[in-house]
Amino acid sequence: MDEYEMDEDQTRILARDVFGQLPPNCRSTELQKHILHRRIRVLVISDEGTRGLGGPIRADVSGKSGERRDFVDFVRNLGRSTSKGLEGGTYGLGKGVLYRASQVGLCLVYSQAQYNGVIEPRLIGVSGGDGDYDDGKSRFTGRNWWGVPGADGIVDPLVGQAARDLAQSLGMRMPGPDGTGTSIMVIAPDFVGVKSGPERVSAIADAALKWAWPHALELDKGPNIRFQFSADGTEIGGPRPLDHPIYREFAAAYIEGRRKIVNPEHEGNWQTTFTPISSKRPKRYLGLLIHRLSHDPNATGSELENSVALLRDPRMVVKYLSVAAPPNAVPIFGVFISAPDMNKKFAESEPVTHDDWVYRQATVEKNSPNPVRIALDNIRETFRNLSVKGAVAGDGVHSKGASRVAAALGGLLAGFSGSGAEVQPAVNSAANGSKRARKASVRLVTSASLDLFDGEVVAKYTFALTGGRPGNALVVRVAARVVTESGGNESDGPIGAELPRFIGWSYASGRLSSQEVLTVTAPHEEEITAVFTQPADTAIRVTAVVEELEFAGH
Repeated sequence: MDEYEMDEDQTRILARDVFGQLPPNCRSTELQKHILHRRIRVLVISDEGTRGLGGPIRADVSGKSGERRDFVDFVRNLGRSTSKGLEGGTYGLGKGVLYRASQVGLCLVYSQAQYNGVIEPRLIGVSGGDGDYDDGKSRFTGRNWWGVPGADGIVDPLVGQAARDLAQSLGMRMPGPDGTGTSIMVIAPDFVGVKSGPERVSAIADAALKWAWPHALELDKGPNIRFQFSADGTEIGGPRPLDHPIYREFAAAYIEGRRKIVNPEHEGNWQTTFTPISSKRPKRYLGLLIHRLSHDPNATGSELENSVALLRDPRMVVKYLSVAAPPNAVPIFGVFISAPDMNKKFAESEPVTHDDWVYRQATVEKNSPNPVRIALDNIRETFRNLSVKGAVAGDGVHSKGASRVAAALGGLLAGFSGSGAEVQPAVNSAANGSKRARKASVRLVTSASLDLFDGEVVAKYTFALTGGRPGNALVVRVAARVVTESGGNESDGPIGAELPRFIGWSYASGRLSSQEVLTVTAPHEEEITAVFTQPADTAIRVTAVVEELEFAGH
Protein backbone atom coordinates (compact mmCIF):
# COMPACT_ATOMS: atom_id res chain seq x y z
CA MET A 1 0.00 0.00 0.00
CA ASP A 2 1.45 3.31 -1.09
CA GLU A 3 -0.01 6.75 -0.44
CA TYR A 4 1.47 9.72 -2.22
CA GLU A 5 0.68 13.05 -3.79
CA MET A 6 0.62 12.97 -7.56
CA ASP A 7 2.75 15.49 -9.36
CA GLU A 8 1.14 18.11 -11.58
CA ASP A 9 1.44 16.04 -14.79
CA GLN A 10 -0.04 12.93 -13.17
CA THR A 11 -2.89 14.95 -11.68
CA ARG A 12 -3.64 16.51 -15.06
CA ILE A 13 -3.71 13.08 -16.77
CA LEU A 14 -5.99 11.67 -14.06
CA ALA A 15 -8.46 14.57 -14.18
CA ARG A 16 -8.38 15.15 -17.95
CA ASP A 17 -7.71 11.80 -19.65
CA VAL A 18 -9.27 9.36 -17.16
CA PHE A 19 -12.03 11.18 -15.32
CA GLY A 20 -12.63 13.90 -17.92
CA GLN A 21 -16.41 13.43 -17.86
CA LEU A 22 -18.24 13.37 -14.52
CA PRO A 23 -21.84 12.47 -13.62
CA PRO A 24 -24.23 15.23 -12.53
CA ASN A 25 -25.17 14.04 -9.04
CA CYS A 26 -22.47 11.85 -7.47
CA ARG A 27 -19.61 12.40 -5.07
CA SER A 28 -17.23 12.09 -8.02
CA THR A 29 -18.76 15.29 -9.43
CA GLU A 30 -16.65 17.21 -6.87
CA LEU A 31 -13.32 15.75 -8.02
CA GLN A 32 -11.86 19.18 -8.85
CA LYS A 33 -12.40 20.37 -5.25
CA HIS A 34 -9.80 17.84 -4.05
CA ILE A 35 -7.08 18.98 -6.43
CA LEU A 36 -4.97 21.40 -4.37
CA HIS A 37 -2.08 23.29 -5.96
CA ARG A 38 -2.63 21.18 -9.10
CA ARG A 39 -2.00 17.99 -7.14
CA ILE A 40 -4.18 15.26 -5.68
CA ARG A 41 -3.48 12.53 -3.10
CA VAL A 42 -4.04 8.86 -3.90
CA LEU A 43 -3.72 5.55 -2.06
CA VAL A 44 -2.64 2.60 -4.21
CA ILE A 45 -3.34 -0.94 -2.99
CA SER A 46 -1.51 -3.46 -5.14
CA ASP A 47 -0.69 -7.14 -5.20
CA GLU A 48 1.66 -9.24 -7.28
CA GLY A 49 1.89 -12.98 -7.73
CA THR A 50 -1.88 -13.31 -7.54
CA ARG A 51 -4.11 -14.29 -10.47
CA GLY A 52 -5.25 -10.76 -11.27
CA LEU A 53 -8.75 -9.95 -12.45
CA GLY A 54 -9.30 -12.26 -15.39
CA GLY A 55 -12.25 -13.73 -17.21
CA PRO A 56 -14.83 -11.90 -19.35
CA ILE A 57 -15.11 -8.12 -19.10
CA ARG A 58 -18.91 -8.13 -19.45
CA ALA A 59 -21.30 -9.48 -16.83
CA ASP A 60 -23.73 -10.75 -19.47
CA VAL A 61 -21.09 -12.90 -21.21
CA SER A 62 -21.27 -16.52 -20.14
CA GLY A 63 -17.64 -17.33 -20.86
CA LYS A 64 -16.07 -20.76 -21.08
CA SER A 65 -17.19 -23.62 -18.86
CA GLY A 66 -15.46 -23.36 -15.49
CA GLU A 67 -13.81 -20.06 -16.38
CA ARG A 68 -13.15 -17.67 -13.49
CA ARG A 69 -15.05 -14.35 -13.58
CA ASP A 70 -12.87 -12.25 -11.26
CA PHE A 71 -13.03 -9.03 -13.33
CA VAL A 72 -16.81 -9.14 -13.57
CA ASP A 73 -17.21 -10.02 -9.89
CA PHE A 74 -14.99 -7.16 -8.74
CA VAL A 75 -15.77 -4.42 -11.26
CA ARG A 76 -19.27 -5.04 -12.55
CA ASN A 77 -21.33 -6.92 -9.97
CA LEU A 78 -22.57 -6.20 -6.48
CA GLY A 79 -22.62 -9.18 -4.14
CA ARG A 80 -21.11 -12.43 -5.38
CA SER A 81 -21.96 -15.80 -6.82
CA THR A 82 -22.19 -18.74 -4.42
CA SER A 83 -20.22 -20.77 -6.98
CA LYS A 84 -17.01 -19.15 -5.73
CA GLY A 85 -17.24 -21.03 -2.45
CA LEU A 86 -15.27 -19.50 0.40
CA GLU A 87 -12.54 -17.80 -1.60
CA GLY A 88 -12.16 -14.21 -0.54
CA GLY A 89 -15.21 -12.65 1.06
CA THR A 90 -18.34 -14.68 1.56
CA TYR A 91 -20.66 -11.83 0.55
CA GLY A 92 -18.54 -9.88 -1.96
CA LEU A 93 -19.34 -6.53 -0.36
CA GLY A 94 -15.91 -5.77 1.10
CA LYS A 95 -14.88 -3.84 -2.02
CA GLY A 96 -17.34 -1.17 -0.91
CA VAL A 97 -14.82 0.03 1.68
CA LEU A 98 -12.55 1.13 -1.17
CA TYR A 99 -15.14 3.56 -2.49
CA ARG A 100 -16.00 4.75 1.01
CA ALA A 101 -12.32 5.44 1.67
CA SER A 102 -12.38 7.92 -1.23
CA GLN A 103 -13.80 11.37 -0.61
CA VAL A 104 -15.15 11.27 -4.16
CA GLY A 105 -16.11 7.58 -4.21
CA LEU A 106 -13.66 6.87 -7.06
CA CYS A 107 -11.22 4.05 -7.69
CA LEU A 108 -9.03 3.32 -10.69
CA VAL A 109 -8.56 -0.44 -11.15
CA TYR A 110 -5.60 -1.88 -13.07
CA SER A 111 -5.01 -5.61 -13.46
CA GLN A 112 -2.93 -8.11 -15.40
CA ALA A 113 -4.35 -11.62 -15.76
CA GLN A 114 -4.17 -14.61 -18.07
CA TYR A 115 -6.96 -14.40 -20.61
CA ASN A 116 -7.22 -16.48 -23.79
CA GLY A 117 -3.68 -17.74 -23.26
CA VAL A 118 -1.96 -14.34 -22.89
CA ILE A 119 -1.46 -11.80 -20.11
CA GLU A 120 -3.87 -8.93 -20.72
CA PRO A 121 -3.50 -5.56 -18.95
CA ARG A 122 -6.85 -3.89 -18.11
CA LEU A 123 -7.61 -0.43 -16.73
CA ILE A 124 -11.02 0.94 -15.73
CA GLY A 125 -12.38 3.65 -13.43
CA VAL A 126 -15.26 2.81 -11.09
CA SER A 127 -17.40 4.82 -8.68
CA GLY A 128 -19.49 3.30 -5.93
CA GLY A 129 -21.27 4.22 -2.76
CA ASP A 130 -23.73 6.66 -4.32
CA GLY A 131 -27.48 6.13 -4.23
CA ASP A 132 -29.98 6.26 -7.06
CA TYR A 133 -30.74 9.68 -8.52
CA ASP A 134 -32.78 11.26 -11.31
CA ASP A 135 -31.33 13.46 -14.03
CA GLY A 136 -34.00 14.86 -16.28
CA LYS A 137 -36.22 11.98 -17.32
CA SER A 138 -33.58 9.34 -16.66
CA ARG A 139 -33.01 7.25 -13.57
CA PHE A 140 -29.41 6.41 -12.64
CA THR A 141 -28.05 3.79 -10.23
CA GLY A 142 -25.22 5.95 -8.85
CA ARG A 143 -22.58 3.54 -10.16
CA ASN A 144 -20.37 4.73 -13.00
CA TRP A 145 -17.49 3.41 -15.11
CA TRP A 146 -14.74 5.19 -17.06
CA GLY A 147 -13.02 3.34 -19.89
CA VAL A 148 -13.47 2.76 -23.61
CA PRO A 149 -17.02 2.75 -25.08
CA GLY A 150 -17.92 -0.53 -26.76
CA ALA A 151 -19.92 -0.76 -29.98
CA ASP A 152 -23.11 -0.87 -27.91
CA GLY A 153 -22.13 2.14 -25.80
CA ILE A 154 -21.27 0.10 -22.68
CA VAL A 155 -18.02 1.18 -21.04
CA ASP A 156 -15.28 -1.48 -21.24
CA PRO A 157 -11.77 -1.32 -19.76
CA LEU A 158 -8.82 0.02 -21.69
CA VAL A 159 -6.73 -3.08 -22.52
CA GLY A 160 -3.28 -4.01 -23.75
CA GLN A 161 -0.10 -1.95 -23.69
CA ALA A 162 -2.08 1.31 -23.71
CA ALA A 163 -3.61 0.35 -20.36
CA ARG A 164 -0.19 -0.47 -18.88
CA ASP A 165 1.36 2.76 -20.17
CA LEU A 166 -1.46 4.91 -18.77
CA ALA A 167 -1.32 3.23 -15.34
CA GLN A 168 2.46 3.58 -15.27
CA SER A 169 2.24 7.28 -16.10
CA LEU A 170 0.05 7.73 -12.99
CA GLY A 171 2.70 6.18 -10.73
CA MET A 172 0.76 3.00 -9.96
CA ARG A 173 2.82 0.08 -8.65
CA MET A 174 2.21 -2.88 -10.97
CA PRO A 175 3.51 -6.37 -11.81
CA GLY A 176 6.25 -6.85 -14.39
CA PRO A 177 5.18 -7.22 -18.03
CA ASP A 178 4.99 -11.02 -17.67
CA GLY A 179 3.50 -11.02 -14.16
CA THR A 180 -0.05 -11.04 -12.85
CA GLY A 181 -1.70 -8.98 -10.14
CA THR A 182 -3.93 -6.01 -9.43
CA SER A 183 -3.51 -2.35 -8.41
CA ILE A 184 -6.37 -0.25 -7.09
CA MET A 185 -5.97 3.52 -6.79
CA VAL A 186 -8.25 5.19 -4.23
CA ILE A 187 -8.69 8.82 -5.25
CA ALA A 188 -8.48 11.50 -2.49
CA PRO A 189 -8.39 9.04 0.44
CA ASP A 190 -9.77 10.03 3.80
CA PHE A 191 -10.30 8.06 7.04
CA VAL A 192 -12.39 9.38 9.92
CA GLY A 193 -10.14 10.79 12.62
CA VAL A 194 -6.92 10.43 10.55
CA LYS A 195 -5.28 13.63 9.37
CA SER A 196 -2.23 12.61 7.31
CA GLY A 197 -1.06 10.03 4.81
CA PRO A 198 1.52 8.42 7.13
CA GLU A 199 -1.14 8.07 9.83
CA ARG A 200 -3.53 6.52 7.33
CA VAL A 201 -1.03 3.97 6.06
CA SER A 202 0.12 3.19 9.61
CA ALA A 203 -3.49 2.51 10.57
CA ILE A 204 -3.78 0.07 7.67
CA ALA A 205 -0.51 -1.62 8.70
CA ASP A 206 -1.81 -1.99 12.26
CA ALA A 207 -5.02 -3.51 10.93
CA ALA A 208 -3.03 -5.96 8.80
CA LEU A 209 -1.15 -7.06 11.92
CA LYS A 210 -4.31 -7.45 13.99
CA TRP A 211 -6.44 -9.32 11.46
CA ALA A 212 -4.02 -10.93 8.98
CA TRP A 213 -1.02 -11.93 11.13
CA PRO A 214 -1.36 -15.66 10.17
CA HIS A 215 -0.48 -14.71 6.59
CA ALA A 216 2.65 -12.81 7.67
CA LEU A 217 4.26 -15.80 9.43
CA GLU A 218 7.36 -17.41 7.96
CA LEU A 219 5.93 -20.92 7.57
CA ASP A 220 6.85 -23.72 5.16
CA LYS A 221 7.90 -21.81 2.03
CA GLY A 222 7.59 -18.37 3.63
CA PRO A 223 4.68 -16.06 4.42
CA ASN A 224 1.50 -16.20 2.34
CA ILE A 225 1.65 -12.42 1.95
CA ARG A 226 4.67 -10.13 1.96
CA PHE A 227 3.30 -6.83 3.19
CA GLN A 228 4.81 -3.48 2.17
CA PHE A 229 3.63 -0.03 3.20
CA SER A 230 4.82 3.45 2.30
CA ALA A 231 3.62 7.03 2.63
CA ASP A 232 5.12 9.94 0.72
CA GLY A 233 8.13 7.81 -0.20
CA THR A 234 8.88 6.65 3.35
CA GLU A 235 8.62 2.95 4.17
CA ILE A 236 6.36 2.00 7.07
CA GLY A 237 6.99 -1.31 8.82
CA GLY A 238 4.69 -4.19 7.97
CA PRO A 239 3.31 -6.83 10.35
CA ARG A 240 5.95 -8.92 12.14
CA PRO A 241 3.84 -10.91 14.59
CA LEU A 242 6.69 -12.89 16.16
CA ASP A 243 8.42 -9.63 17.10
CA HIS A 244 5.33 -8.14 18.75
CA PRO A 245 4.79 -8.65 22.52
CA ILE A 246 1.09 -9.50 22.05
CA TYR A 247 0.69 -11.06 18.62
CA ARG A 248 3.69 -13.34 19.10
CA GLU A 249 1.59 -15.22 21.67
CA PHE A 250 -1.19 -15.86 19.15
CA ALA A 251 1.37 -16.63 16.45
CA ALA A 252 3.21 -19.14 18.64
CA ALA A 253 -0.07 -20.86 19.48
CA TYR A 254 -1.02 -20.97 15.80
CA ILE A 255 2.34 -22.46 14.80
CA GLU A 256 1.99 -25.16 17.46
CA GLY A 257 -1.57 -25.81 16.27
CA ARG A 258 -0.44 -26.31 12.68
CA ARG A 259 2.16 -28.78 13.85
CA LYS A 260 -0.47 -30.65 15.83
CA ILE A 261 -2.83 -30.78 12.84
CA VAL A 262 -0.08 -32.12 10.57
CA ASN A 263 1.25 -34.53 13.21
CA PRO A 264 -1.31 -35.61 15.84
CA GLU A 265 1.55 -37.01 17.95
CA HIS A 266 3.07 -33.54 18.39
CA GLU A 267 3.13 -32.67 22.11
CA GLY A 268 4.08 -28.99 22.15
CA ASN A 269 5.86 -27.40 25.11
CA TRP A 270 4.77 -26.76 28.67
CA GLN A 271 3.28 -23.38 27.75
CA THR A 272 0.93 -24.83 25.15
CA THR A 273 -2.28 -26.84 25.59
CA PHE A 274 -4.26 -28.50 22.79
CA THR A 275 -8.02 -28.97 23.22
CA PRO A 276 -10.02 -30.61 20.40
CA ILE A 277 -13.48 -29.03 20.20
CA SER A 278 -16.22 -31.47 19.22
CA SER A 279 -19.97 -31.90 19.34
CA LYS A 280 -21.42 -35.00 20.96
CA ARG A 281 -24.66 -35.64 19.06
CA PRO A 282 -23.72 -36.20 16.36
CA LYS A 283 -20.06 -36.79 17.16
CA ARG A 284 -18.28 -34.25 15.00
CA TYR A 285 -14.88 -32.58 15.16
CA LEU A 286 -15.35 -28.80 14.99
CA GLY A 287 -11.80 -27.51 15.31
CA LEU A 288 -8.67 -27.27 17.43
CA LEU A 289 -8.24 -24.86 20.34
CA ILE A 290 -4.66 -24.00 21.22
CA HIS A 291 -3.88 -21.82 24.21
CA ARG A 292 -0.67 -20.86 25.93
CA LEU A 293 0.53 -18.99 28.94
CA SER A 294 2.06 -15.66 28.05
CA HIS A 295 5.73 -15.57 27.06
CA ASP A 296 6.00 -12.75 29.60
CA PRO A 297 3.89 -13.24 32.74
CA ASN A 298 3.51 -9.52 33.34
CA ALA A 299 0.14 -8.05 32.41
CA THR A 300 0.43 -5.64 29.49
CA GLY A 301 -2.97 -4.03 29.78
CA SER A 302 -3.78 -5.02 26.19
CA GLU A 303 -7.44 -5.62 25.36
CA LEU A 304 -6.32 -8.85 23.67
CA GLU A 305 -5.09 -10.48 26.87
CA ASN A 306 -7.15 -13.54 27.80
CA SER A 307 -8.75 -13.88 24.39
CA VAL A 308 -8.95 -16.44 21.59
CA ALA A 309 -8.39 -15.57 17.92
CA LEU A 310 -11.13 -17.30 15.91
CA LEU A 311 -9.90 -18.53 12.52
CA ARG A 312 -11.40 -20.29 9.53
CA ASP A 313 -10.15 -20.54 5.98
CA PRO A 314 -8.63 -18.44 4.50
CA ARG A 315 -7.08 -17.96 7.96
CA MET A 316 -8.00 -14.35 8.58
CA VAL A 317 -8.87 -13.52 12.17
CA VAL A 318 -12.65 -13.27 12.43
CA LYS A 319 -12.82 -12.13 16.04
CA TYR A 320 -10.91 -12.07 19.33
CA LEU A 321 -13.20 -13.87 21.76
CA SER A 322 -12.76 -12.78 25.39
CA VAL A 323 -12.42 -15.68 27.84
CA ALA A 324 -12.11 -16.08 31.60
CA ALA A 325 -8.83 -14.75 32.98
CA PRO A 326 -6.64 -16.91 35.23
CA PRO A 327 -6.59 -15.82 38.90
CA ASN A 328 -2.79 -15.50 38.95
CA ALA A 329 -2.76 -12.58 36.48
CA VAL A 330 -0.54 -14.45 33.99
CA PRO A 331 -2.19 -13.66 30.63
CA ILE A 332 -3.52 -16.45 28.43
CA PHE A 333 -3.73 -16.28 24.64
CA GLY A 334 -5.50 -18.76 22.40
CA VAL A 335 -6.26 -19.62 18.79
CA PHE A 336 -9.17 -21.68 17.48
CA ILE A 337 -8.69 -23.21 14.01
CA SER A 338 -11.94 -24.51 12.54
CA ALA A 339 -12.02 -27.94 10.91
CA PRO A 340 -11.90 -27.69 7.09
CA ASP A 341 -15.28 -29.37 6.64
CA MET A 342 -16.85 -26.88 9.09
CA ASN A 343 -15.70 -23.74 7.25
CA LYS A 344 -19.02 -23.32 5.50
CA LYS A 345 -21.00 -23.49 8.75
CA PHE A 346 -18.80 -20.90 10.44
CA ALA A 347 -18.87 -18.65 7.36
CA GLU A 348 -22.66 -18.76 7.28
CA SER A 349 -22.77 -17.52 10.86
CA GLU A 350 -20.87 -14.31 10.03
CA PRO A 351 -22.44 -10.93 9.33
CA VAL A 352 -21.42 -9.12 6.14
CA THR A 353 -18.53 -7.50 8.02
CA HIS A 354 -17.02 -10.94 8.82
CA ASP A 355 -16.18 -9.83 12.36
CA ASP A 356 -18.17 -12.28 14.47
CA TRP A 357 -19.65 -15.77 14.67
CA VAL A 358 -23.37 -15.37 15.37
CA TYR A 359 -24.67 -18.87 15.97
CA ARG A 360 -28.27 -17.81 15.29
CA GLN A 361 -27.28 -17.15 11.68
CA ALA A 362 -25.80 -20.62 11.12
CA THR A 363 -27.92 -22.82 8.90
CA VAL A 364 -28.89 -26.01 10.73
CA GLU A 365 -31.58 -28.59 10.26
CA LYS A 366 -34.60 -28.49 12.53
CA ASN A 367 -33.91 -30.01 15.96
CA SER A 368 -30.21 -30.43 15.06
CA PRO A 369 -27.43 -29.12 17.31
CA ASN A 370 -25.83 -25.83 16.27
CA PRO A 371 -22.09 -26.45 15.72
CA VAL A 372 -21.20 -22.76 15.97
CA ARG A 373 -22.89 -22.37 19.34
CA ILE A 374 -21.33 -25.62 20.59
CA ALA A 375 -17.85 -24.50 19.55
CA LEU A 376 -18.14 -21.08 21.20
CA ASP A 377 -19.65 -22.56 24.39
CA ASN A 378 -16.89 -25.19 24.61
CA ILE A 379 -14.16 -22.61 24.13
CA ARG A 380 -15.56 -20.43 26.92
CA GLU A 381 -16.09 -23.42 29.20
CA THR A 382 -12.49 -24.55 28.68
CA PHE A 383 -11.18 -21.29 30.09
CA ARG A 384 -13.72 -21.15 32.90
CA ASN A 385 -12.47 -24.54 34.04
CA LEU A 386 -8.86 -23.42 33.79
CA SER A 387 -9.67 -20.35 35.86
CA VAL A 388 -11.17 -22.49 38.62
CA LYS A 389 -8.26 -24.95 38.56
CA GLY A 390 -5.76 -22.12 38.67
CA ALA A 391 -7.51 -20.57 41.66
CA VAL A 392 -7.38 -23.84 43.57
CA ALA A 393 -3.76 -24.47 42.67
CA GLY A 394 -2.21 -21.19 43.71
CA ASP A 395 -2.64 -19.68 47.17
CA GLY A 396 0.24 -17.27 46.68
CA VAL A 397 2.19 -15.64 49.49
CA HIS A 398 0.36 -13.55 52.06
CA SER A 399 1.69 -10.99 54.50
CA LYS A 400 0.16 -9.14 57.43
CA GLY A 401 2.94 -6.59 57.62
CA ALA A 402 2.59 -2.83 57.54
CA SER A 403 3.22 -2.98 53.78
CA ARG A 404 3.19 -5.87 51.31
CA VAL A 405 3.60 -6.74 47.68
CA ALA A 406 2.05 -10.04 46.71
CA ALA A 407 2.19 -9.69 42.95
CA ALA A 408 2.62 -13.05 41.26
CA LEU A 409 6.10 -13.09 39.79
CA GLY A 410 6.16 -14.74 36.43
CA GLY A 411 7.48 -18.09 35.33
CA LEU A 412 11.06 -18.64 34.31
CA LEU A 413 12.44 -21.32 32.03
CA ALA A 414 15.67 -21.42 30.08
CA GLY A 415 14.86 -19.65 26.82
CA PHE A 416 11.61 -18.31 28.29
CA SER A 417 11.73 -14.64 29.14
CA GLY A 418 9.91 -14.04 32.37
CA SER A 419 10.01 -11.94 35.49
CA GLY A 420 10.18 -12.95 39.07
CA ALA A 421 8.05 -10.23 40.54
CA GLU A 422 5.79 -8.21 38.36
CA VAL A 423 7.91 -5.46 36.81
CA GLN A 424 6.42 -2.22 38.06
CA PRO A 425 7.19 1.35 37.08
CA ALA A 426 9.08 3.43 39.59
CA VAL A 427 6.94 5.78 41.63
CA ASN A 428 7.50 9.43 40.85
CA SER A 429 7.41 10.83 44.35
CA ALA A 430 7.69 14.40 43.12
CA ALA A 431 4.41 14.03 41.27
CA ASN A 432 2.43 13.62 44.48
CA GLY A 433 4.20 16.40 46.31
CA SER A 434 6.23 14.26 48.74
CA LYS A 435 9.95 13.62 48.80
CA ARG A 436 9.56 9.92 49.66
CA ALA A 437 6.68 7.48 49.72
CA ARG A 438 5.43 6.88 53.26
CA LYS A 439 4.85 3.15 52.89
CA ALA A 440 7.60 0.72 52.07
CA SER A 441 7.24 -1.28 48.86
CA VAL A 442 9.27 -3.71 46.77
CA ARG A 443 9.27 -3.98 42.99
CA LEU A 444 11.11 -5.99 40.36
CA VAL A 445 13.35 -3.70 38.32
CA THR A 446 14.53 -6.08 35.55
CA SER A 447 13.39 -9.31 33.98
CA ALA A 448 14.70 -12.43 35.71
CA SER A 449 17.97 -13.83 34.37
CA LEU A 450 19.66 -17.23 34.34
CA ASP A 451 23.21 -17.83 35.59
CA LEU A 452 25.51 -20.58 36.82
CA PHE A 453 26.44 -20.89 40.50
CA ASP A 454 28.68 -23.76 41.71
CA GLY A 455 27.68 -25.74 38.62
CA GLU A 456 23.94 -25.22 39.12
CA VAL A 457 21.58 -23.21 36.95
CA VAL A 458 20.15 -20.40 39.07
CA ALA A 459 17.56 -17.71 38.48
CA LYS A 460 18.21 -14.16 39.67
CA TYR A 461 15.53 -11.63 40.54
CA THR A 462 16.59 -8.03 41.18
CA PHE A 463 14.38 -5.80 43.35
CA ALA A 464 14.33 -2.19 44.46
CA LEU A 465 13.02 -1.03 47.83
CA THR A 466 11.28 2.32 48.10
CA GLY A 467 9.58 4.21 50.87
CA GLY A 468 9.65 3.66 54.59
CA ARG A 469 10.41 6.19 57.30
CA PRO A 470 14.12 6.91 57.62
CA GLY A 471 15.65 4.74 60.35
CA ASN A 472 12.98 2.05 60.28
CA ALA A 473 13.95 -1.53 59.43
CA LEU A 474 12.72 -3.07 56.17
CA VAL A 475 12.36 -6.85 56.31
CA VAL A 476 12.21 -8.59 52.91
CA ARG A 477 11.13 -12.19 52.31
CA VAL A 478 10.93 -14.07 49.02
CA ALA A 479 9.48 -17.45 48.09
CA ALA A 480 9.47 -19.53 44.91
CA ARG A 481 6.79 -21.89 43.64
CA VAL A 482 6.57 -24.18 40.60
CA VAL A 483 4.03 -23.05 38.00
CA THR A 484 1.53 -25.67 36.82
CA GLU A 485 0.39 -26.03 33.22
CA SER A 486 -2.82 -24.18 34.04
CA GLY A 487 -0.84 -21.24 35.39
CA GLY A 488 -1.43 -21.86 39.10
CA ASN A 489 1.12 -22.59 41.82
CA GLU A 490 1.92 -26.26 42.33
CA SER A 491 0.88 -27.09 45.88
CA ASP A 492 2.26 -30.65 46.12
CA GLY A 493 5.02 -31.59 43.73
CA PRO A 494 5.50 -35.11 42.38
CA ILE A 495 7.46 -37.44 44.68
CA GLY A 496 11.16 -36.92 44.13
CA ALA A 497 10.65 -33.86 41.93
CA GLU A 498 13.25 -31.09 42.17
CA LEU A 499 11.94 -27.88 43.70
CA PRO A 500 13.41 -24.37 43.51
CA ARG A 501 15.75 -23.73 46.44
CA PHE A 502 16.71 -20.33 47.85
CA ILE A 503 20.46 -19.77 47.49
CA GLY A 504 20.74 -16.34 49.01
CA TRP A 505 20.96 -12.60 48.41
CA SER A 506 23.51 -11.36 45.89
CA TYR A 507 25.13 -7.93 46.26
CA ALA A 508 26.68 -5.72 43.60
CA SER A 509 30.09 -6.40 45.12
CA GLY A 510 29.67 -10.11 44.28
CA ARG A 511 29.16 -11.12 47.92
CA LEU A 512 26.43 -13.69 48.57
CA SER A 513 24.46 -13.80 51.82
CA SER A 514 22.57 -17.02 52.56
CA GLN A 515 20.22 -15.51 55.13
CA GLU A 516 16.62 -16.16 54.16
CA VAL A 517 15.27 -12.92 55.60
CA LEU A 518 16.99 -9.73 54.52
CA THR A 519 16.85 -6.75 56.90
CA VAL A 520 18.00 -3.30 55.80
CA THR A 521 17.47 0.24 57.02
CA ALA A 522 15.20 2.72 55.28
CA PRO A 523 15.89 4.45 53.01
CA HIS A 524 17.67 1.73 51.04
CA GLU A 525 19.03 2.88 47.68
CA GLU A 526 20.95 -0.26 46.65
CA GLU A 527 19.15 -2.88 44.55
CA ILE A 528 18.87 -6.39 46.00
CA THR A 529 18.97 -9.67 44.09
CA ALA A 530 17.39 -12.94 45.21
CA VAL A 531 18.94 -16.15 43.84
CA PHE A 532 17.05 -19.46 43.48
CA THR A 533 18.01 -22.75 41.88
CA GLN A 534 16.23 -23.30 38.56
CA PRO A 535 14.96 -26.90 38.23
CA ALA A 536 15.24 -28.30 34.70
CA ASP A 537 12.16 -28.11 32.46
CA THR A 538 10.30 -26.15 35.11
CA ALA A 539 8.75 -22.72 35.30
CA ILE A 540 8.92 -20.96 38.64
CA ARG A 541 7.16 -17.98 40.13
CA VAL A 542 8.64 -15.83 42.87
CA THR A 543 6.76 -13.60 45.29
CA ALA A 544 8.32 -10.88 47.42
CA VAL A 545 6.96 -9.07 50.47
CA VAL A 546 8.37 -6.29 52.62
CA GLU A 547 7.49 -5.35 56.19
CA GLU A 548 8.44 -2.12 57.85
CA LEU A 549 9.36 -2.46 61.52
CA GLU A 550 8.83 0.69 63.54
CA PHE A 551 11.23 1.60 66.31
CA ALA A 552 10.27 3.43 69.49
CA GLY A 553 9.89 7.14 68.90
CA HIS A 554 9.10 6.72 65.19
